Amino acid sequence: MTHSLVTILKNEWRGILLAILIGLVAYSIQELTRSAFADPLLVAMMIGIILRRNIKDDPRFDAGFRTAPKIFIPIGVIFYAAQNLNFMEYAEVDYRIIALLIVVIVVYFGSILFLGKSLKQKTKITYLIATGSAICGASAIAITSPVVDAEPDDISISLFSVAVAGLVGLFIIIPFLGTLLGLTNKVFALLAGSVLQFTGFVKAAVSHMLFAVEEIPAKEAVALALSVKTVRYLGLLIALPLFASLLKKRVFFPWFLWAFLGAGLIGSWIYSSDKIYYTQVLLPVIKPVYNIAWSIALAAIGLNADIKNLLSNNGMKALVMAFAGFMAAIITFFIGMQLIL
Repeated sequence: MTHSLVTILKNEWRGILLAILIGLVAYSIQELTRSAFADPLLVAMMIGIILRRNIKDDPRFDAGFRTAPKIFIPIGVIFYAAQNLNFMEYAEVDYRIIALLIVVIVVYFGSILFLGKSLKQKTKITYLIATGSAICGASAIAITSPVVDAEPDDISISLFSVAVAGLVGLFIIIPFLGTLLGLTNKVFALLAGSVLQFTGFVKAAVSHMLFAVEEIPAKEAVALALSVKTVRYLGLLIALPLFASLLKKRVFFPWFLWAFLGAGLIGSWIYSSDKIYYTQVLLPVIKPVYNIAWSIALAAIGLNADIKNLLSNNGMKALVMAFAGFMAAIITFFIGMQLIL
């Protein structure tokens, strides 16, 4: 064991260290700017892709780039679940909203899987786009990537396409629909929480939209949107075993699923036992840990990827899939709202 660790440190420390430095820079950018658009995972990956051109196929770094995700993604999974897979908070959400979210997630998955097959997209890219779009953007892609044994280029293409679709949705599609249809801030919050891919995008959408009618106080609208977005994390409990089983052609429950579920149950138990301790002591520690861990992992993935692949045939198909899934989810939301109101 000691010999193995020494070997890793001797041969891979440069690549791991570079990934750590990039991950810390990406996280610091988000903390300093407090920008909803500076998602540290996406920023870390893009920095890694850009730097890759200068150190391509350098044996002093490559081994470390491959090892870093294996170290830091599991750490991120556990801490992410401890915060976000909170079953006690889910119980407080209106059951009608949960039912609508289930339908939206199913449509997200179904439309993207259908397009992936129709366009002959790589299966692993299809699964990553479906999970990132339907559940929680970069975080979902980070969790799902080891489950489906995704290559760095698969991850970078998927994350890039989901991010582009999310940005267009945030700045153009969602505000346009909100203005055109005269949505109240409550309905707009439900829409943003139900269909936008990144948590930061959800908060930004509701916080900066000007509403003709404020049905509920502004702070409540933001809280509602985020609570709705949080419920979507439950989709990972289905996506992880589903995609792993489809790839292996047998029923398979990856260990990531058990780690994810176990951490979520522990976090929920702490929340129910002492809500103040959970929110004021644990959360300020948990969130930075998983953000930094995944930023390091995504930096390493970017350092392993090729920027040309983002605009390759698979990259273009990925963009079509991400946008089509997003539009299908929006249509489903409005149909569902007519049924539950």
